Amino acid sequence: MTELTFLGTGNFLAPPGRYWNSFVMDTSVLVEPSPTALPHLRRCGFAVGDIEVVVVSHFHADHCFGWPFFLQAASELGGGRTLHVVGPPGIEEQLAMIMDAGAVGGVLATARQRLDLRFTEVDGSWQGVGPLRFRAIEVVHVSYLRCFGYLFERPGQVVAYSGDTTPCAGLSELARESDVLVVECNGRHEPPGAPPAHMDEESIAALQAAHPDVHLVLTHLGEQVDTGSLTGVTVPDDFDVLTV
Repeated sequence: MTELTFLGTGNFLAPPGRYWNSFVMDTSVLVEPSPTALPHLRRCGFAVGDIEVVVVSHFHADHCFGWPFFLQAASELGGGRTLHVVGPPGIEEQLAMIMDAGAVGGVLATARQRLDLRFTEVDGSWQGVGPLRFRAIEVVHVSYLRCFGYLFERPGQVVAYSGDTTPCAGLSELARESDVLVVECNGRHEPPGAPPAHMDEESIAALQAAHPDVHLVLTHLGEQVDTGSLTGVTVPDDFDVLTV
């Protein structure tokens, strides 16, 4: 069994009642350092020092702009402890750019002195960092940015996370290879005729029909999503704790 604590379940616009998508897996793995990840870790009873691995799916702001705040808090603990950061190719450079854009490059310099920071770029194979064994699978989100979903190996099961995605071969592989899939359901928000960039109620239903044995847990929810139209899926609220 795996425990998932949702620090937020909303999309980029953080609709009423839902902050930006982020969750903790079994107390030690933070998936997506969203802008509100740090205060919501505290609200849910986690100490920053509990987190051994930070996982990033892609570089959109709602998925990683909480990194400077989290890193500052981790740095203040010091002690040379190891903090792993997993993400797409270029993860170390991209997160450093975020620090520079926020005029807090000194936070990163101090963290390098006080922590054993280890950045791991995903390569599509099974990889291991700290307590986590995972495999990244590339999904289709937007044309200008690489995005990855993940298979997480947990005791007796595989828990997957879609990142931001559309229906694609990568998402199908995530569903096929997992017991539980935390999947985005942003809903439609593109102009008419524009290619989709997210999942919606119709594509979730199609995914469920194609993979009836996988437990779907919805996150990254837009205000326009009619969750009541979906049956047989789990729709957590912010700060919910699920044992799956």
